[in-house]
Amino acid sequence: MAINIDWEHMTENSLDEELFCPICADPFEEPVCANQCGHTFCRRCIINTFRITSQCPACRHTLTIDDFHPVTTRPFLNQLNKILVKCKWCSQSNIQRGDFKDHIKTCTKIIISCPAANINCDWKGQPDQMQDHAEVCPLVKIQPTIVKLKTKVKQQSKQIHFLYTILKKISENHKEECEEVYTKNGIIYCDVCEKEFTIYEHDEWLHFCPEADICCNCVKKHFS
Repeated sequence: MAINIDWEHMTENSLDEELFCPICADPFEEPVCANQCGHTFCRRCIINTFRITSQCPACRHTLTIDDFHPVTTRPFLNQLNKILVKCKWCSQSNIQRGDFKDHIKTCTKIIISCPAANINCDWKGQPDQMQDHAEVCPLVKIQPTIVKLKTKVKQQSKQIHFLYTILKKISENHKEECEEVYTKNGIIYCDVCEKEFTIYEHDEWLHFCPEADICCNCVKKHFS
């Protein structure tokens, strides 16, 4: 269901039935429409539905989630934006749904997370408590550094993957040239962990002439 945790509708009984989602039976939120059959649903509702089926809930037409596109009809969206809602946090009522984003920015009762929640600070509180928390939260102080490090690690991971792709290609060429020797000898020694293995045990091992080998376990450890 397209349940909004921040508001509740106040005037559902007086709304046109065409404004209601057939799945959750609530007024549409982020409505999307299938061009093939013309049926409209809440975006979240249809995403959840298509996790278990590939048919339109209204007409059973076979579709994919990519067949649904945001509704852009302005009169229809205006009707949804004018629906009156009540804030679940501060209980202020008669807020037009289209104005709710502006309301929530200034709502003093809403529960918000620490700016460092993305690096595992579990604090939650009201906006007027945020400044006091931020002044004593050690994670807030180091967050900029952590974000930079994460970005750098991500970039380096891409570089490592790129290098591994090149090494793997070179290794495959060397394997073809040396396959007869390795098949004859059977046992190979990894130059990283110094353990022996056979070509039949490890599919993803790397080989470089002359006589340089990396076993599958070390490849996964250092390149995955």
